[in-house]
Amino acid sequence: MQKKPVIVITKYLSILLILMLLIVEFINSPGLFTGLVTVLFLLYLVVDYWAVTFSAHNNSNKLSDLNKKVKMLEEELESLHEVSKIITSTFDVKVIIEYIYNVLKKVTGCEWCHAYFIDKKSKMPVINYEHGNKNFADAGNLNYTEYVHSLAESNFSEETKIEILSDKSLGKIVAISLNVSEDTTGVIFIGNPMEGTFSASNFNFLKSIACYAAIGIRNAEMFNNIYSQKEEIEALYEQSAANNEELNSYIKELAETKEELNKKNEELTRLFDEMQLGYLQTVMSLANSIEAKDPYTRGHCQRVMEISCELGRALKLSDKEIEDLRYASILHDIGKIGISASILNKEGKLTEEEFEEIKKHSVIAYNILKDVEFIKSGLNGILQHHERYDGKGYPNGIKGKEICIFARIMCVADAFDAMTSDRPYRKGMSMENALKEIDRCKGTQFDPEIADLLISMASSGNNIGEVV
Repeated sequence: MQKKPVIVITKYLSILLILMLLIVEFINSPGLFTGLVTVLFLLYLVVDYWAVTFSAHNNSNKLSDLNKKVKMLEEELESLHEVSKIITSTFDVKVIIEYIYNVLKKVTGCEWCHAYFIDKKSKMPVINYEHGNKNFADAGNLNYTEYVHSLAESNFSEETKIEILSDKSLGKIVAISLNVSEDTTGVIFIGNPMEGTFSASNFNFLKSIACYAAIGIRNAEMFNNIYSQKEEIEALYEQSAANNEELNSYIKELAETKEELNKKNEELTRLFDEMQLGYLQTVMSLANSIEAKDPYTRGHCQRVMEISCELGRALKLSDKEIEDLRYASILHDIGKIGISASILNKEGKLTEEEFEEIKKHSVIAYNILKDVEFIKSGLNGILQHHERYDGKGYPNGIKGKEICIFARIMCVADAFDAMTSDRPYRKGMSMENALKEIDRCKGTQFDPEIADLLISMASSGNNIGEVV
């Protein structure tokens, strides 16, 4: 760089020397002066030519160096342009790494390339790609996994890191980190690059290549994640559509089954109503058989049934309980079938023995009906309807709430109808007198609550009065 000033100084010193010699020769020897001037002038021309030629050669070398640098920069720019096109045109990491290797091979002359990537959660290397003349397992004695792991753990993410590693078996190995958004995503290792390829200018180019590669790999990773999610969503949608179709099929089957069940339910309801009617007809037939043996009590069972049901409704019994009470009350005296007709139809007062025989009718009724399914819920009412609230009744002498609710209701209804009905040996009481008798005997013979309820209903013109 200092040759040009030297040439300029030499040129001007030559001119100064000629002038000095001209002056001296002019003073001492005018004849010799002309020849000497000519020689010096020729000498000046030679020196001047040499200076111009040397300067032109030097400028030519500089221009050549500049052309080489421009060409290298053009190649680098072209490579960066191609890399940018690759990373924006594909989401295949393998294709991106292969192209990066070809660029590095062209620029550095490297023989092989291995790419490591880091799992975000575990910070461990999980995926690698290899290109060149060495398999990953043969790539020297360096612990590449440990190197990448230590780089990730150190949170080195400010800029791309280029580090020259040593390995005697493979020569020079260079590690180039891949960084995106202050995050180290992986490392590229290259082996045996040419000497002089890692100058300051090349470092900037390699860092640019690494940045492009990291961005392309991150974009590919994001795309692949989104694509995987898209496939999962599509699979879920298809599964959901299949499930909906299957569900619609089930709904259709259920609708058909429901319709069929409704038809069967209607048929069962009809059969049940017919069965209930059959039960009722059977019960009425049994009640009629009692009245046939004891004509003076004709209509008694029917009236006791109606009074009992009215009392049951007033006591807010359920529909099922009312139905059970209906069967029990209409059959409460069926046991009289087992009692002698002479005792039942006797006009005078019964003897003690005859009364004891009459008292058996509730037990007889229980034994007759105990195996009949539809009457089972009312059996205790039939057995206990002559028990007294004070415990002096029959057949078991139980008292108070020990007596079932059906029996306590039927006891009041049975006594009220008996008092207001005509018998062979007496005329029936008026309703007013019968209610007084019911009131007198509440707490002893009758449940006070039910007795008061009968009195209240009869006094208020309820259906009780109409039954009587």
